[in-house]
Amino acid sequence: MISANDFNNFIFSQEQPFNDSLREINLLIKSKDDYISNSTHAEFDVCGRLLNLKSSEVVKSRINERILISTTDAVINGNDKNWDYKMTFKMSAVNREGGIENTFMSQEVSGKFQTDSNGKINKSEDASSVFFGKERVLAKAVTTFLIDDKGRISESNRVSTMENDSVNTIYSYDSENRVIQTRSGSTTEDFTYDDHGRELSNKKVQELFTTETTVTTCKDWNKFGRCTSAEQKISVLIKGDKGKEDAIYSHHADVEYDYVY
Repeated sequence: MISANDFNNFIFSQEQPFNDSLREINLLIKSKDDYISNSTHAEFDVCGRLLNLKSSEVVKSRINERILISTTDAVINGNDKNWDYKMTFKMSAVNREGGIENTFMSQEVSGKFQTDSNGKINKSEDASSVFFGKERVLAKAVTTFLIDDKGRISESNRVSTMENDSVNTIYSYDSENRVIQTRSGSTTEDFTYDDHGRELSNKKVQELFTTETTVTTCKDWNKFGRCTSAEQKISVLIKGDKGKEDAIYSHHADVEYDYVY
């Protein structure tokens, strides 16, 4: 049976269980063309329970003659039984010639992960304030997490009062209890493993107004099987309109993990 800490850490970061005594993770993702920059830091107690997590990401996408900038900041803080979280998201655009940045969407979210009598997360509740230009929308959402007969998360279901914010996520596993796929609305993520049982790659396909495909492949691991160095290959497909050809933008990013025991 999967422990409560392993179960909860999987919800936070889709991390597989490891037989180690990890205290900190530092993650850096950086592309040379400035498409993506991500910095994440997490700390755990001696039993492997998440104490806190902080993440910041900036993605700059070229769409026709504009650069679309998406900024996401997230914080999770643990308390006695639950975890509080906050997230801010901003989407803006500038002309490729360096024009004035125009913010057309921003969101602030605050919520709480709650646990059952066994210490496993079974629900989260959050409230958000979203600005579309000058229009403000207030929303609330509840996400429930379902457990299968092997103690794994099988499904999560988010129900929101805001349009296009409700989503259902399905988790699939192999015979070794390793996740091999997640399906969530317009996003699908597939995982592969090497002959030693270490995570080798994951492929994420997200279809919104663009189709973004990200393939992350691990190159090195530590003695516990945790990835220490990986590369990301990212492609963004923008459908052409009015008879124009599709546009495809490709990016390459380096991924580095640092662990403290």
